Amino acid sequence: MFGPQGFVLFALLVLLFAGALFWLVRARHTAFKVVAGVLAFPPAMMFGVALVNNFYGYYESWDDAWRELTNQAPASVARVPDLGGRLDRVLREAVHKRQARKNGFALETTLPGPQSRISRQGVVYLPPQYFQQPYADRRFPVIELIHGSPGTPSDYEGRLKISGMLRKLISTHKAKPVVLVIPDANGGLDRSTQCLNTVHGEQDETYLALDVPDDISGRLRVERPGAAWGIAGFSEGGFCAANLALRHPDRYGAAASLSGYFEPLRTNHLPRVIDPFAGDRTLRAANSPLKVLASALPPSPLPHFWVMSGNAVQSDMVQAQAFVDLVKQYEPGAPFLVIKGGQHNYVAWREAFPKMFEWATSQV
Repeated sequence: MFGPQGFVLFALLVLLFAGALFWLVRARHTAFKVVAGVLAFPPAMMFGVALVNNFYGYYESWDDAWRELTNQAPASVARVPDLGGRLDRVLREAVHKRQARKNGFALETTLPGPQSRISRQGVVYLPPQYFQQPYADRRFPVIELIHGSPGTPSDYEGRLKISGMLRKLISTHKAKPVVLVIPDANGGLDRSTQCLNTVHGEQDETYLALDVPDDISGRLRVERPGAAWGIAGFSEGGFCAANLALRHPDRYGAAASLSGYFEPLRTNHLPRVIDPFAGDRTLRAANSPLKVLASALPPSPLPHFWVMSGNAVQSDMVQAQAFVDLVKQYEPGAPFLVIKGGQHNYVAWREAFPKMFEWATSQV
C-alpha cells in the first residue's frame, strides 16, 4: 500500500502540497511565503514522478527503486571485461558454487562486434542447468532479448526480474532451460537506433544479428545461431525482434514482439535526429515487417512468431493485429496474446513474459 505505486504515497504527497499551499496563503511575512513556496515544490515534483511510475510500471517496490538508483546488482552477477580467457576461469569457479547450480549465473561483459565495429556492454544469463552435471555436455538454446528506448540491458533484470521469472518457469516444468543474451541495442539512454543498419552510419543490425550471436556461440556452451535461437523484445525491442527475425531467418527460429510496432519510425536518434535509410524507400520497405510479409516473396522458412499487445493502447493493437493477420497466412496457429486493460508499460510486460517464455522455449 505504501509502495511507489500505492495510494498512501499519492495521498501523502497531496497532503504535503496542500499543507505548503495553506501556509503560503496564510503566512503574513514574505520570508515565510518564500519558504512555503519552496516546500511546496518537492511534493508536486514527486507527485508527477509517481504518476509516470504508476503509468509505466517502472518500480513496484522501494527495493526496485533503490537498486536502480544505487546501481546495485544481484549477488549472482559477475563482471567480466570480455568473453576471453578470464571467462573460462569464472565459469569453472561458478560450477563449484551451490548458488550457481541453484539460481544460475549472470555475466555483465563487453560484447564486441568485429563486423559492425560496435562494442557495447551486455548481460548473459546462464540458467542453473548450465552448471549441473546432467547437463554438462548439453549445448543450450538461446533467446536474445532486446530492450526498449530509452532503455538499457539492465531493464530486464531490474524491472522485469527476468532471471527469477525464467528460473521459476523451468523449475515448474513450464519452460525449458535456455541462455538469455541481453545486448545493448542503442548504446545509450539518449539514443534510438531501432536495431537498423544506418546508411553511412553505425551498423546496429549487423551487431545484434551477426556479431553478438557469433560471439556468444563461440565462447559459451550454446547452440549455433539458427533454429535453436530466438529473439524477443518489448516496445522498440519488439520491432527489432520482428524485423531482425525476418531479415535473418537463418539466424533465428522464433521471434516474439511485446507491444512492438511493425513499420520503422521515420527517424533515429544518435543522438542527433537522422533518417536511417537516407531517403531510400526500397530499403525502408525491406525493414518493414508489415510490407515484407505482405510481399509476394516473404522469407522462407519463416521464423515462428508470437505477438502481444495491451488492448488499452489502440495504436499498439492496430499494428499488432495487422501483423498477426499476415503471419497467420503462413502460420495459422501463431499466438496473439491480448492483455485486457494492458498499457504500453512494464506492468503488461511482466504479465506477458512468462507466457512468452513458455512458448519460445518450446520452439527453439
